[in-house]
Amino acid sequence: MSWPDIARVAAVVIAAPLLVSCSEGYPGEDRPIVSPFDMNNAQRVAELNVVGRDAPGVRWRYALSEGCALEVEHGSGKDKRRVAVTLTRGMDAEVVFDQATKTYDVALIDRSTDAAQPIATLFKTDGWTYATQASLLVDLLIRDCGKSV
Repeated sequence: MSWPDIARVAAVVIAAPLLVSCSEGYPGEDRPIVSPFDMNNAQRVAELNVVGRDAPGVRWRYALSEGCALEVEHGSGKDKRRVAVTLTRGMDAEVVFDQATKTYDVALIDRSTDAAQPIATLFKTDGWTYATQASLLVDLLIRDCGKSV
């Protein structure tokens, strides 16, 4: 083995432990990932609150009460808005891009009639990923609320 080869091997041996131990800012243990399909509705609402808290823009908060009534709150102070809707099997959540505000909205749609009707906006954000997460969680809430009826 030539001197340059020995130097390269030594550099790798010295640098490897340093690179492995560099985890600045990252937790030592990750939060367990649970599929929303395997969650119960209480867990889904808790996850919706995480999405509503972490997404860019106004904070959104959610609660699910008896009879599958989803309570949605966003904003604060004078700008606080509240909506309550009873989730039924004929509904679904749809991500819609709002051209005017340049946001992704999660709209609750009533599909029980031929002309699908928007019922409420359940979430609004600049981040498409957050909107799709919220949409999936709401669709699964609707699915499982329909099972108990």
